[in-house]
Amino acid sequence: MGENYQVYRAAVNAAKGIRQFQKADNAIDKDNVDSAARHFDKGLGFFASALDHLEKAEDDAYETAAKELTKGNDELQKSIDAYGKDDMNGAAKHYAKALEHYDTALDELDA
Repeated sequence: MGENYQVYRAAVNAAKGIRQFQKADNAIDKDNVDSAARHFDKGLGFFASALDHLEKAEDDAYETAAKELTKGNDELQKSIDAYGKDDMNGAAKHYAKALEHYDTALDELDA
């Protein structure tokens, strides 16, 4: 689905969980234990869902980084091939592209 979408969904579910905990707190203040337990249970469900979305976001980030590493490796191979053909300009161009892909992969994993 995409990392940003998953993080957004995690935030939404966490906010819903907090709201349920607030409702549970209000129910406890009114000595309504059954209602409080239901709200706590719903809140925990929302937080579990938020964690699932965060796991999916992490998976998406790793997948994106892997794709960038593959692109970087392809460019590095082109650089090596160009160097072997004594094409220094082509080798430098492909090497620079490889570094860009590697930087993008690192940025994805640092986020």
